[in-house]
Amino acid sequence: MATEPPRPINGSVGSRIRVILGDSGDDWLLLTNHDDGNRMWQTKDWSGGIPAKVKKQINNCTNKDRRLRSVNFNTNGCWYINGVKEDGTGGHAWWGGTSASDTLKEMTGGSLLVKVSFGLDDYGSDTYCFIKGKNGYNVSNNLNSGLKDRMKRINEQRKGINFVRLFGDGEYFISDDNGTQWVTSAIFLSKELKKSGKVEDVAKAGDGSWVIIKPDHYVSSRGVDSALTQQLDQFYRDQKNRNNQRSRAINEYHNRRREEREAQERAEREAIEAAERAEAEERAKKANTRAAVLESKLEERLREEWKSIKELEQYVQNRKQSLRQSIMELPPSMRQQFKNVNEKQTISHSECVVCQDTAAVRAVVPCGHLCLCDTCANSVVTCPLCRGQRQSTLKIFGNPAKS
Repeated sequence: MATEPPRPINGSVGSRIRVILGDSGDDWLLLTNHDDGNRMWQTKDWSGGIPAKVKKQINNCTNKDRRLRSVNFNTNGCWYINGVKEDGTGGHAWWGGTSASDTLKEMTGGSLLVKVSFGLDDYGSDTYCFIKGKNGYNVSNNLNSGLKDRMKRINEQRKGINFVRLFGDGEYFISDDNGTQWVTSAIFLSKELKKSGKVEDVAKAGDGSWVIIKPDHYVSSRGVDSALTQQLDQFYRDQKNRNNQRSRAINEYHNRRREEREAQERAEREAIEAAERAEAEERAKKANTRAAVLESKLEERLREEWKSIKELEQYVQNRKQSLRQSIMELPPSMRQQFKNVNEKQTISHSECVVCQDTAAVRAVVPCGHLCLCDTCANSVVTCPLCRGQRQSTLKIFGNPAKS
């Protein structure tokens, strides 16, 4: 997928149309600027009695791959064309039939586009209005005074003039930053212009027929050539479709980019979570290993302790057996003495071997070890000394207390 979004199609459909009417609604020139978002092209068509020099210059521009940026003419033969190559270079202007040739030559010498309009005053004399850049202008002396006053005011306010259209009998239409203004004897044209909505262009023929170009549709009077209206209908349909297709393509692009971004963010989150899980698992594994090692060591120590205790018990048993054998080998008188002592005495401890704090007052039965206090007597199941099974304990009175 392309890294850059599709190029948007800027401007309304109506802003791509330039229409000029001649003596009647059958005399017309139509320029349409097409754009599908990938390429732009211009179509030029005309019918009836438009100036021959205009036709010739338009054909010359077409043959040299020039696009028309500005064109105008009146019914007296004044005309003006500005063309530029498709790459924006090679801009040039041509004109004829006007007494303001020197003024045009001076104004078109710079880089700013000059927008030209020719008309007629009440007496049939030529009128002109040249707009350069944002609000620079030059007009004929016989131009409608109301129009001249408005243009002067716009210029002083440092505001912009969008376009001016001059017609016959001193009539005109102007669009600027303050809105629109017009003078016309055509009642229905005036009513239509009063309606809300932007006006992209206005054309009025010598016979009173007219066309208004709006952003998404046009309005025309009776008497306008059906070939012109058919081309306008077709262009509005085609360019609207191109605009809609481009808008969908742009939306789809941004949706794909959003989905890709979300997928990437999701993958990054999942990678982080996976790394965190792996780290946690590794920590748990190490902890389990350490616990297993400690458990193994503890088990080993317990086995060693158990072995040591068993060996000690065996050692004690061996000593007892050896002692008994030694006693048995003694003369009877001495053997009887050891027997009496064994019967009268009980091996004892002065203090409890469990808590080591209280006097030992209980002997374990049957081994006889005096090694428990009252409190600890019931807490053991084997003798703490010999590990013999405890059946019960016996309270011994008179055992010396801990000193």
